[in-house]
Amino acid sequence: MRKKIYGLILAAGYSSRMDDFKPLVLYDQKPFIEHIINKLAAVCDEILIVTGFNRYVLEDSVKAIYNGRPILKKIDFVHNKDFAKGMFSSVQVGLKELFPEMQKDDYVMLHLIDQPHIPEAVYEKLVLEARSSTRKVILPSYEKKAGHPIMLSKSVVEKIIDTPVSDNLRNILRNFHDEISYIEILDESIVQDVNTQEERERYLK
Repeated sequence: MRKKIYGLILAAGYSSRMDDFKPLVLYDQKPFIEHIINKLAAVCDEILIVTGFNRYVLEDSVKAIYNGRPILKKIDFVHNKDFAKGMFSSVQVGLKELFPEMQKDDYVMLHLIDQPHIPEAVYEKLVLEARSSTRKVILPSYEKKAGHPIMLSKSVVEKIIDTPVSDNLRNILRNFHDEISYIEILDESIVQDVNTQEERERYLK
């Protein structure tokens, strides 16, 4: 059976460091969220967006961007009412929504909202590895530093869901260190987070 790849976009935070609503900040004349959705749609069977702050603004904007386009059928939303508890709470909310649909060999591609500039080739490499791999976690790596997006198997998803919200993703992945496949990427974007206007000017040239 063909493995399914689910895209999960974390877009719930306040964007306080950006001084703007990050999902809709423009890069190359398109909002961050549109860049990410377009690239995920090319490799993922479904895309789930975790919302929080400005929930309806984001949902309405995405629906307007893709109005009348087939890609909209791939997109769904889940709201994290406790988004103020931090990113890990949004990870859990999104994965809880996807878990019942997942088969044993499926993967979730977890994507941060602050990386709209990752090249398409990175996504293709990660999915290619997922199609043939039995590893539980697939991580892109730039000069031996792990980056994003990351691929999580169903067993890892289950572990994350069952973990207290006070924990974090990094700690959980340490438990799977023997089950991680690192994919060498020759592009620094996978380790660059665009959280401020200064970083936007630096990275999004």
